[in-house]
Amino acid sequence: MRRPEQLIIVTMTIVLVCPQPALAPMESKARIAGTELQFVTIGPGTFMMGSDSGHGDEKPVHKVTIDYSFDIAKTEVTVAQFKTFVEATGYETDAERQGGIFYCPCPDQLGYARGRNWQDTGFDQTEDHPVCCVSFNDAKEFCKWLSQQSGHHFRLPTEAEWEYACRAGTTGDYAGDIRQMACFDMTAQGRTNPVAQKKPNPWQLYDMHGNVWEWCEDIYYWQYYNAPTNGSANLTPEVPAAGASRRVLRGGAWCSPGTSCTSSFRRPAPCAFKETGTGFRVVCCKSPAGAKSSVTVSPVNKATKFPARNSSSPSTVALTVGDIEFDFVRIDPGAFVMGNDSDYIDRYGWTYELPKHEVTIGYSYYMGATEVTLEQFDLFVTDTGYVTDAEKYGFAFTCMPDGAAWHYEMLINWRFPGFVQTDSEPVTHITWYDALAFCRWLSGKTGRDIRLPSEAEWEYACRAGTTGEYAGKLDEMGWCLWNSYFKTYRVAQKRPNAWGLYDMHGNVWEWVLDMWNPDANGPPSDGSARLTSPRYDCGITRGGSFGNPPWLCRSYIRMKTTLGPRAHYNNGFRLLMSLDSLQKIAR
Repeated sequence: MRRPEQLIIVTMTIVLVCPQPALAPMESKARIAGTELQFVTIGPGTFMMGSDSGHGDEKPVHKVTIDYSFDIAKTEVTVAQFKTFVEATGYETDAERQGGIFYCPCPDQLGYARGRNWQDTGFDQTEDHPVCCVSFNDAKEFCKWLSQQSGHHFRLPTEAEWEYACRAGTTGDYAGDIRQMACFDMTAQGRTNPVAQKKPNPWQLYDMHGNVWEWCEDIYYWQYYNAPTNGSANLTPEVPAAGASRRVLRGGAWCSPGTSCTSSFRRPAPCAFKETGTGFRVVCCKSPAGAKSSVTVSPVNKATKFPARNSSSPSTVALTVGDIEFDFVRIDPGAFVMGNDSDYIDRYGWTYELPKHEVTIGYSYYMGATEVTLEQFDLFVTDTGYVTDAEKYGFAFTCMPDGAAWHYEMLINWRFPGFVQTDSEPVTHITWYDALAFCRWLSGKTGRDIRLPSEAEWEYACRAGTTGEYAGKLDEMGWCLWNSYFKTYRVAQKRPNAWGLYDMHGNVWEWVLDMWNPDANGPPSDGSARLTSPRYDCGITRGGSFGNPPWLCRSYIRMKTTLGPRAHYNNGFRLLMSLDSLQKIAR
């Protein structure tokens, strides 16, 4: 294997005393085995990050001061540059290891493409095109290799650095005329374009708008509250299972609409996500992007012990936000046998419910009496400007009424699910991340600790003291494929289980807090969530849905479900409120 030449960095610096970089930023170059990387030195400055007219995750607009210089690549990393890295190291990308990529949300290409990767994208590319089909993990490995070869520190830009460089002193949606600067859906002709073919921004950076999405260092949060204001990356995990935290993509891509190519637009994606529009550019600096975020993550369910069954807490609680009510039922401590001893094995050889095991829940908690409704979710969106994953990505995963022909469909989401809903029906097309964002919002609104239930808490509440496949007669309790006419129904229309919980069987699948594991071996036996996994792109939904046959609506059925970005047409959620938070409020 050819040994790469030593990386030579020629750095040219400027000293700035003004709040904006010099009008003619200095350039520097790096060379690896004959492949040249060009950089622009961006000086210190202050800018307003975010947008009042964009999505909710672009707010609030806030001042960021970057008091250091950094060198950012003039172009996105090209096929030739990435090829040099691969030839030198033998690296295999996530797409190559996992056997495929997502296509960008274009009408004629939407879906998962097996066998595609950065070398075979499905459209022609030269060595001067930006490399695509690369994940955050791939981009980090490229940076690590550059750093090892040079002795300098290469990394991805932070979100603040990226937006500062993209804006280049401008304050609008774009740093110039988007048609002259960007390769996007109206100018791209169905593919990437060679880098530096369009007009650069005022700081001589190319393709900051369009061509390929660019990975940033930051962990994605759906709003900027408590975000770093010094240019550093937000590296605090956004979710209870730290490994499932998502990263940020910026700038839009060749198949994106212009509205997704603005200076402030943000898109979340798992670290292993890759599609025909994901690429990156690099930053060279003296040291890693520094300070930790001030954002903290609420502690995950640690079972707080309470006296069994003689609690003075009310049996039901109603929380009101605005004029919308959220009803909860108290679930008392107890023990039950979780899972099922059947020998059901799927095509991957996974035994979903084996082995049966005893779980003891030594604390009380409040479970949502119903699934979260359209009206309740709309209140959250109206209050925050939140945009769901299905809306961000522009598509969702759905199927036909007969359960066959699963496919990706554009422009379906909780607002337009493909069937007519009333306000009192369960919200659908919800990802795990959407559900967690809702829980954080409602916790802030009410002062209570509200979250998703653990898998054990969910099954204990679903069974309600029963030991069979269902907690009663399914036709009386649940909406499934055989009685639903392939649509949702108003919550609490069927009979509740013995503990007063509605639609635990059917209507919509319900997210739980746990990460996916292929079987029940080694789960917590105290009711807490299992937050470790061999892979962090899949979680668990429970209870079946209107689109499933009865056997998928049983009390013990576990469904492996992608956390995001792929939203399923029949996924919703139910809330859990800790008794501890209620008692603290009462005191």
